[in-house]
Amino acid sequence: MANRRFPVLFPRVLAFLAISIGAGFALPLRAEEPTIESIFADAPFDKWQAERPRQEVPWDVRMSAERLSFHQRLIANIQVQVPGPELLKRNHDERIVLLVQVINGQGVSFRDYGLLELDKLKPEVKGSDVEFAWQAFAVPGQYEVSVALWDKKSGEHNFLRRLFHVGAYKNDPLPEMWRGLAAFEFWSTKRDGPEFMFHSDIEGRLHLPLATRRQVQLEVLLDMSPSAEIFRGSFGYYNNYLAVALPMFKVFSQITPSNGFRSAAALDLVQRRIPFEQSDNKDLDWQSLRKGLSPDNGPGTVSVKALQNRRQSPVYLREEIVRRLKAGDRAGKPGEKPLHVIILIGTPMDFYVFPKLPEIETGNEEDCVIYYLQSEFVERHGITGAIGNVEKMLKPLKIRSFQVRSADDVRRALAKIMEEVGRI
Repeated sequence: MANRRFPVLFPRVLAFLAISIGAGFALPLRAEEPTIESIFADAPFDKWQAERPRQEVPWDVRMSAERLSFHQRLIANIQVQVPGPELLKRNHDERIVLLVQVINGQGVSFRDYGLLELDKLKPEVKGSDVEFAWQAFAVPGQYEVSVALWDKKSGEHNFLRRLFHVGAYKNDPLPEMWRGLAAFEFWSTKRDGPEFMFHSDIEGRLHLPLATRRQVQLEVLLDMSPSAEIFRGSFGYYNNYLAVALPMFKVFSQITPSNGFRSAAALDLVQRRIPFEQSDNKDLDWQSLRKGLSPDNGPGTVSVKALQNRRQSPVYLREEIVRRLKAGDRAGKPGEKPLHVIILIGTPMDFYVFPKLPEIETGNEEDCVIYYLQSEFVERHGITGAIGNVEKMLKPLKIRSFQVRSADDVRRALAKIMEEVGRI
């Protein structure tokens, strides 16, 4: 293939690099984090591009893009596997450098890298493959991917160029959602914790304009309660929920009403508080939201045994919705009553106690609709979501509920909500 030169756009963040040995994962230590520019400048990458493909070290390169994430972005995977014994033979060669370049159909290039410190390899890799894995958000299209492996000390290198197709999302109910996004956005090196769940490293914004006949006061609410009853005191269950709920919160908070106002808040139904609230019609302030996810507020801070005699109730949710409906209209035009649209992202409420309560009276009941997205964070028998009890608790407000088990469920629910609100 002839050598082609294109303008290069470097992402703000480094690629996600995982090195797996057997079932475990480890990240190489970097005393001083180099930049993408400095790594590529040090390697004769452009020279290799002008030459034929080469393989001086055994390797296997795989690429795939088959899964939709809860961020409503397609995930692209580029994996390089090298036999452990091959790397152990080079444990005096300082390090192996992995380089990747992705070029889209418009000739725009996206680069990233990974480093493996060879002197830190353990003898156990002798019977295993070592895997380098980059992940990125990609839009559908045809790409040219170049991958290089370089042992600088020995001078050995591999170079491969391959076409990579990211297929369109089939039967997409929101085909314009990815308009304006960068074609390829590599993930950061950090692969766990709230930052990874939220993907605070990704700057791309979904295209979700909401055209309505009426003024709309849109409020996106996230149930962030670290309930010991719901999660049985397990941080694992709670993290499974957040890994779904935080991306959903981010996605729905990118809906942009053309005629109205959008706000977002996180609620703690157990401690009856609001750990996060934002009312400026802008994208979520991650640093402020992150503070509400303190480990001190996890589900393990209160034992299940201690709660056996005082079952928790979600009544604070009702109180907060009523307060918001009574707070007044912020959408704008005088003399025109806006439609209050509340999107609630939460857990199944089967383990809550629902006391008998009178019907809600705010004077705005007819101008409010609630969309309740119940996240199925774990397979547990006997859980139905207590949808009926939630509807009774919020009666006579109109409630539309969705059970969310996959990213595809979220996409369909999002499309349905935008369609319905646009027709009201």
